[in-house]
Parts: sequence; C-alpha cells; structure tokens
Amino acid sequence: MPNWTKILNHPLFNMGFFLLVRQVTKTMDLDNPEYRSMMRGLYLGSQILIFVLSLYLMSVIRKKNDTTSLRYVEPGSQQWDGTETTDKLINTTNMDYDIEEVKKQMKQGFTNIAIIAFLHLKFGYVQPLIIQSILGFKTFFMSKEARIHFFHGKTTSGELRRPFRIEAPFNMINEKRQPKTDKGSIKRAEKALKAQ
Repeated sequence: MPNWTKILNHPLFNMGFFLLVRQVTKTMDLDNPEYRSMMRGLYLGSQILIFVLSLYLMSVIRKKNDTTSLRYVEPGSQQWDGTETTDKLINTTNMDYDIEEVKKQMKQGFTNIAIIAFLHLKFGYVQPLIIQSILGFKTFFMSKEARIHFFHGKTTSGELRRPFRIEAPFNMINEKRQPKTDKGSIKRAEKALKAQ
C-alpha cells in the first residue's frame, strides 16, 4: 500500500499539480471579469475556511490537554553578519508545542495570502488563485498537527515525533539546524543557561 503522506508531500507532486492546473486553466477564458470575480471568491472562501479549520484544530488540541513534558534544544540561528546565536533549551508541553506549530502554519498562510494578492492585483495573475485554493487544503490536512489530532497519527516514532524535524525542499537542510532531544545536548544547554 502506498504511503499517501509521502506522495502528497513530495515536491514533485506539487510541481505536477501546478502543471496540470496550468493546462486546465489554459482552456478557460481567465480575462473574462466574471471568471476573475468567481476565482477571487473561491480563493477568499478557501482561505477563510482554512483559517476556521486552524482555529478548530487549536480547540481540539486544547481539549485533549496533553500536558506531557517536552524538552529539547532549539539550535541557534545564523545572523545576517554570519555570527550564530546560542542554542536554546525549550521546556514546554505537547499541547503548547502543537499550538505554537499551528500558529506558525497560520502565519505562513497569511504570508502566502499577501504574496498571492500582490501577484493577482499587481500583475493580474489568476492561476495562483486557483492553485492556492486547492493546495491550501492539502497543506493544512498534510500538516503534522492535523495528522496527529484529526487522523490519529502515532507520535512515538517517525516524522510525527515531537519536536518535529525542520523540513526543506529536497531535504536540503543541515543536520545541525534540527532540534536535539539527546541528553548530552540538553545538559550542555542547561550548563550554558546557568552560566549566563
């Protein structure tokens, strides 16, 4: 049986989907003002629905009230001048961690809305409205939080284990940038915190 999560989250799936929608939209008269207003309505409606689903997901997480302790080390980030910040010890609960992750997804969604609005209003592109109306739902339902709390994903091992690994297209992220849960990293971060 195929792993649908891996297939739907693969960058090639998104590219294939984009090319398919592009071919379908070529058959439509997108210069027609009636189509444009319909596509705007579809896009706005889908974004509002995704926002409401995100709020509902946060209420489901709060209702479960998983207060299991979660400790990990968040790696320091690289500044503009090339210097690195120190690693940060995070003490939280599964509930708080999941809510923060949903909030990050919502912020990313608002950024996407701003980009799509700019492309549509400045350059008159309509295809991004269609594509993001559909891909927004895929992104929401394939998020780790939705898979855990809506589809009962197992969090004991694999990609749904907290803290989540940072993902980048084609796995182009340095292992040093991943959250660390080993005891040695946590002890080093605790010592650094006491030294301050």
